[in-house]
Amino acid sequence: MDQLACALAPHLADGDAVLLSGDMGAGKTHFVKALLVALGYEGPVTSPTFNLMQVYDAPALTVLHFDLYRLESADQLDDIGFYEATDAATPGAACIEWADSFPDDMPDDALRIRITVEGEGRHVQATSSGPRSEKLLAQWAAS
Repeated sequence: MDQLACALAPHLADGDAVLLSGDMGAGKTHFVKALLVALGYEGPVTSPTFNLMQVYDAPALTVLHFDLYRLESADQLDDIGFYEATDAATPGAACIEWADSFPDDMPDDALRIRITVEGEGRHVQATSSGPRSEKLLAQWAAS
């Protein structure tokens, strides 16, 4: 997981959206932590389950880290400023855990990462949904 996140980090840019899905304990937060370390962030990284969003100003890129697990409806996304924060024109990249809870409300152009537990390991499947995320996926795959 760490190697995958480290390989993705240098390709992320302002406006990127990374949608993370998988069961509880699959490694979504761990992936974001490793990504932030690779971006040069040295502070603590915690799951934003109760805060819903954390902003990390890494030297290389600001990361907006969302955890949508506790939300019950898409109306609550507006309450937390989700749409403004994930707009492609907003500085920083968004990492969104439990993105599959509200699939119709996620950014159209996003890198989707599904993490599944397989025995003692993890399986990561990534897909893209637009031109920027397609380029991001290709760069990540070539790393």
